[in-house]
Amino acid sequence: MAKLGIFILTTAIWLLAIALSAGNAALPEGARYFTVVIDAGHGGEDPGAIVAGVREKDLDLAIALRLLSLAQGFPGLRVLLTRTSDRYVDLVERVRFAERVNAVLYLSIHANACSDPGVCGVETYVDDSRPPDDPSWALAQAVQWAVCAETGAPDRGVRTQRLYMRHTGLPAALVEVGYLTCPAERRKLLDPSYQEQIAQGIFQGILDFLGL
Repeated sequence: MAKLGIFILTTAIWLLAIALSAGNAALPEGARYFTVVIDAGHGGEDPGAIVAGVREKDLDLAIALRLLSLAQGFPGLRVLLTRTSDRYVDLVERVRFAERVNAVLYLSIHANACSDPGVCGVETYVDDSRPPDDPSWALAQAVQWAVCAETGAPDRGVRTQRLYMRHTGLPAALVEVGYLTCPAERRKLLDPSYQEQIAQGIFQGILDFLGL
């Protein structure tokens, strides 16, 4: 069953990557829009967590590509990805890219793992250098709420830890969409329809944060 899920995940990534470019459709010259940068965590030689043959980097990319697809043609919004294939991008370069394209926010997608298989749910992180009034907290809260509302996953809240997002002043957050070490949640994370729900939730959170 796990092998079938991994095959479906890999195939979905391949098909989505073919269908999509690095960003959604070009907008008219001079159009007013928000640029959002979405990061698919890990990649290339960095697989992230590996549980029961499932590589976090593949899941991160699958969800990011689904989010990009959702954004196609959405008025006033341009979504760009830090990677659209299985390659590693330097962490600081990821946020520098967001700055170069004048993004209004940066969001990184990850899946979690821990030693306790009973721990499940979604949590969103903000770098611990951000003051309480930094808009990163509002971004994290919007994404956290929307993903949990869309998926019904346990809400583990907005948290803080040291992150590479300290290298940018942009509103930035990291969403952990579930625990690969939780068997029931891992099965869901391998389901394309559940990945779509996660992408929908992240997208709605971004829209809520931007007031769109």
